[in-house]
Amino acid sequence: MARPTPLDYAKTLRAAAQSLEQHHARVRDTRLEPGLVAQLQLGPLLRSTFSLAETLMDELTAMSTSTAFTSTTGSRQSLTTLAAALASITDAAAELGFALGENAHPGKAQGTPDPDDDTVWTALCDQARPRMNEHLHNAAHQLELASISCHYIAGAIERRNAPTQRRTSQAPAPAHAYPANAAGSGAARTR
Repeated sequence: MARPTPLDYAKTLRAAAQSLEQHHARVRDTRLEPGLVAQLQLGPLLRSTFSLAETLMDELTAMSTSTAFTSTTGSRQSLTTLAAALASITDAAAELGFALGENAHPGKAQGTPDPDDDTVWTALCDQARPRMNEHLHNAAHQLELASISCHYIAGAIERRNAPTQRRTSQAPAPAHAYPANAAGSGAARTR
């Protein structure tokens, strides 16, 4: 089996970025209503976020231990940026966890009014709703940052490792093609 090249890592990072974009869209488009439904919505989002974090951690480890990658110019910055993307994903997971913590959970709390009372339940939900959705918004933002970072790293790797192409068929542009101060251009005229 051939060892991965830097361009292989770029391809994997592009795929990770696309997965992050899709997950970002799911999180961004979710609207939470307090109660059991929110818990059922957040569970799969949290699991997917952890899975994406695991994927990026594996990629960071593979890239860090690859001499084919670490011997290329700019590899340290790429690894640092990838670690920051991983931090963004874990921040997104934390925000989803905070949303879950803000949820109005059913049950009877010690020393508080009975949540089965519709007025109490409505008040609990009204307090929880904006806080939960703010955490959801923050999670979506972190996922977007991670996706952008993966695209950025992949692009940098691709630019550094793209095969050089000779331009033998194209003649250089004439020196006068872009006259900065040519007579009659109006560029050099001042009054």
